[in-house]
Amino acid sequence: MKYFRRNVFRAAKKNKGTYIGATLIMALGIYIFISMNDTLINLRGRIYEYYEQQNMADIFAEAISVPHSKIKDFENIQGIEKASGVLSADIRITGDDIDGIVNLHVLGYAPDNDLNKISLEPDIAPEHNRIYVGRKMLNARKWKEGQHINLIIEGESYDFIIAGMAHAPNYIYSVPPSGAVVSDGKDYDIAVMNAEKLEKMIGKEKIVNEIAFKLSKDYSYEKLRYILTEELEPYGLKSIVSKEDQLSFNMVKSEIKELITMGTVIPVIFLVMSVFMMYIVLKKIIDNDRSIIGTMKAMGLKNFELISSYMFQAVFIGVLGVIIGSLAAHPFGKYMFEEYTTFFSLPSVEYYDSYSLRFYALIVTLAASMISVFFGVRGIADIQPAEAMRPAVPDIKQNFTVFDNIVKKFGVMHKMAIRSLFRSPLRTFIISFAIAFPFALSAVLFSSGIAISALFLSQFDNVQRYDVKVSLENYTSRTRAEDAVRNIEGVAEYEAITEIPVLIKSVNRSKFTLLMGLHSGSDLLRICSIDKKTYNPPSDGLILNSRIADDLGLKEGDIAEISTSYFPLKKSYIPVVDVIQEGLGGGCYIDINSIGKYLPVSDFSNAVILNTVRGMQENVKRKLINTSFISAYSDSNELLKTYKSRMKNVAFMVNTFIFMTLLAGVILIYNISLINIRERWTEFATLKIMGITDTEINQMIFAEQVVYMLAGLVISLPLLKGFKWLMENLMLSDSFTVRLDMPVSSYIKAFLFCLIMLYISGRAIIKNIKKINPTDSLKEKG
Repeated sequence: MKYFRRNVFRAAKKNKGTYIGATLIMALGIYIFISMNDTLINLRGRIYEYYEQQNMADIFAEAISVPHSKIKDFENIQGIEKASGVLSADIRITGDDIDGIVNLHVLGYAPDNDLNKISLEPDIAPEHNRIYVGRKMLNARKWKEGQHINLIIEGESYDFIIAGMAHAPNYIYSVPPSGAVVSDGKDYDIAVMNAEKLEKMIGKEKIVNEIAFKLSKDYSYEKLRYILTEELEPYGLKSIVSKEDQLSFNMVKSEIKELITMGTVIPVIFLVMSVFMMYIVLKKIIDNDRSIIGTMKAMGLKNFELISSYMFQAVFIGVLGVIIGSLAAHPFGKYMFEEYTTFFSLPSVEYYDSYSLRFYALIVTLAASMISVFFGVRGIADIQPAEAMRPAVPDIKQNFTVFDNIVKKFGVMHKMAIRSLFRSPLRTFIISFAIAFPFALSAVLFSSGIAISALFLSQFDNVQRYDVKVSLENYTSRTRAEDAVRNIEGVAEYEAITEIPVLIKSVNRSKFTLLMGLHSGSDLLRICSIDKKTYNPPSDGLILNSRIADDLGLKEGDIAEISTSYFPLKKSYIPVVDVIQEGLGGGCYIDINSIGKYLPVSDFSNAVILNTVRGMQENVKRKLINTSFISAYSDSNELLKTYKSRMKNVAFMVNTFIFMTLLAGVILIYNISLINIRERWTEFATLKIMGITDTEINQMIFAEQVVYMLAGLVISLPLLKGFKWLMENLMLSDSFTVRLDMPVSSYIKAFLFCLIMLYISGRAIIKNIKKINPTDSLKEKG
């Protein structure tokens, strides 16, 4: 038995390139699996542990004004275990070092609140002139403890000293007033101050506007949302959502879901590639070793003993792949986690490696390796000792004659190459598939990078075509809103728009969203679908975002109930004119002049969008930020820079996957082609004896590679559809929709990508052919 095992390892040594390749491909899969899941474990572990510690609520509501004394009354509702409330306000920061409109979402510190407990660093209750600021803004502006900042409310300035850092479980991710999906925290973050101080500053003593509820066991949001809505409507209910739909929680959940999917699917792809290659290699080794295996069987060795010898190889490859992948995964996993800490305001940014994850990866890898080995060598059971003493009967194939008239036009070496391909269709299919797989995957990865970039760029090219958006402190008439910017030097064109929080109901479903009143024919802010089709805001109903329509079960032509928190008891019905799929964000849209038909408001505006004269934007900005009636200033150029900065990180990840696909493709094609060359070793030796030069053999190999390439492109068609569907679903989110249009450039890049793979593997193959010694090869055969 031990001599047979030595022979198995000698065979592995002869095919060491193949085994190294299988190990590297497996290591690539482990690298992605561990790096992404380490990031997931750190991210999910930190966040969910924090949710638990701070007792995050199950239901979140926002109203205009609720008496603090009313909060405990909610606990009398059956199904409500706990209720708590906090006062909050968006307050503007001023100062010499503030170069724009910077807002803090300030929360009043209420240490007796049992839900959504605020955490402070250091853990000292804020005094009247102390304020705690969120991590993102502190880092973005490089503010330190003890630094002074000024808050301004209705023209009155208040001086505060930064006391430390603030965190809240329901504000791990916060959206600025500009509505930017991605924010670096420079212009918006949370803050915490003394509750009594905040009440006096904004004139709302003993009032709360953010209410949280903890549910009793066996109760759900769906059971209580209508009861709570009725209870809160008299207080100007703006929104009520479950924890799953709460903005911060939902964004965290989406990112975690994406990590789980990416960290599972992509490693499986690489593991399948490795299993596929090991299966092919071992099957060929068994074919070559059949006489030795037959001899061992004749000497009394059982099938299990013979198969177990090859299983040692599987264990070795699996362990080595996990070691290499684990070592490489640490820096990439840490890098991704650090990127998430800039996106989310995490209470802890310490990163650690999960050893249990590495053990799990080892188990999965060993299982995959053993499966590939088992299926590769199970043919041992079919080998009979007597039959194994002679070579296997070759599978005789007729020359492929359908294209004989075409083949006759080629040269001798090209004819031999083409006929060689048709003599072994399985071998041709395997090599072609080895080309098709990386071609399809790389084409989709290339197009995904383009699609993500186009998603954000299209938002500014086709939707938000304005230079600046300013949000007003309060609602006002459209004329007064436009008067605020009309006489500022450098303003080229402007429009007042309306953004109203509304509640839309359909049968037994309801959803809070933002109703946008826009001007018909406007070129500053347009309604545009993911297909780049533009729509005019309707005067006789709503245009709904498809995600909202799906949540409500609405379609074109349906009637929905609509109301606003400013007049909660006045409800009306509005038809759904159209349902569109948008790339980024989304809400519902109506002609600004028709809002009064469905809501008890008219001539109602709270934002202005405008374009500036070239070179005058700084002057316009300076004039606007020095006015007291503006609560937020959004510069489209700065917003685009933030998106591009985020896109660089996405592009880095996509390029990493592309590079790994290239590496895996080269290894796969090279090793399978090398098996092909070894099988034809005698053939090439015979050709050399017959006087065929290396150049002519190279021509033959080149012709074969061309056919493999063409066949691979054909085979890649169904793979392209599969990978495209997979990638679109991987990148699906509640806040954006990515559609892969598969531009021609992605196919060209993937084609060049495959040419590089074929060139690298082809050079290595030709190098091996040159090493063939005709005399020795025939002697070994004899």
